Amino acid sequence: MGRKPRLRRGFSEADNDEDGDRLVVQVRDKQGLVLLHSNHAPSSPLSLIPVPGFTENKGWRIYTEAAVSGTIFIQIAELESRRDEETLEAAFGFLLPLVLLTPLAAIVCWLILERSLRPVLTLRSEIAGRHGDNLASIRTEDLPLELAAIAKSVNSLMRRLGMALSAEREFTANAAHELRTPIAGALAQAERLLAEAPDLNVGNRARQIRASLANLAGLSEKLMQLARADAGVAAASQPVDLGSVAALVVEEFGRSAGQGEIDLVRPSKDAPMVEIDQDALAIVIRNLVENAVRHGASGKPVKISIGKDASLRIINECG
Repeated sequence: MGRKPRLRRGFSEADNDEDGDRLVVQVRDKQGLVLLHSNHAPSSPLSLIPVPGFTENKGWRIYTEAAVSGTIFIQIAELESRRDEETLEAAFGFLLPLVLLTPLAAIVCWLILERSLRPVLTLRSEIAGRHGDNLASIRTEDLPLELAAIAKSVNSLMRRLGMALSAEREFTANAAHELRTPIAGALAQAERLLAEAPDLNVGNRARQIRASLANLAGLSEKLMQLARADAGVAAASQPVDLGSVAALVVEEFGRSAGQGEIDLVRPSKDAPMVEIDQDALAIVIRNLVENAVRHGASGKPVKISIGKDASLRIINECG
């Protein structure tokens, strides 16, 4: 016959049981006496009366389950301090990777956004670079479909704008050109009338007509110059000294009687250079100075100021 098994007051756990130091077990009868307990469990009862479910007593968190028709109770308990320690360890184990991965995730997201928005920035810079002198079409081959549609709309708008500007320039040039011949003929007739008129009153009127026609001829010439500048003829491959051209204009005004005083202020060193035809630049400066003299206060000087950044300022005093 085999030997009769004996009850043991304690039962051991395997050495590799990770819960052996954390959870303890007691087996009790319905009177509350401890029949069996694990190695790390106290020999005294964990609670006064075993009640199924979760309870707390003397720093223990206890779960009780009834068995054998309520005559045996199995209790599994854990110290609350150990429970809090495990909670902190779990929280730390969760937060540490989160803290380390958050900056990395932010950098990755920034790189992805920067790469995704690069076509938008390219399209923006292309549109910003378009102006009256640059109406070239925007390349759409390297753009996403959504942005390519926007670029095509901008190209269509620039084509219509280019046609409108071309029509305006052609009209200005043609109008000025067509006006030159009749104005010249009328001016010649006024000169002849002035030479042949014996009456003083008729001569005065002829001189007024001649002065009006001369002003109209000057306006026509300015329209031609404007059309020439708008067409890009004024552009030059070699830069010219802005201060020297302004000095020539001032010298020309000084030789003309009744033009008023003109002061020129320009840098003594590092002459500012501009890429524009010298004659066209002189025409622009002269027109600006003429307007300043005509609309400025009588007897007050006109000041021409040239900055080191090639900026040109013409200042007059209003009456």
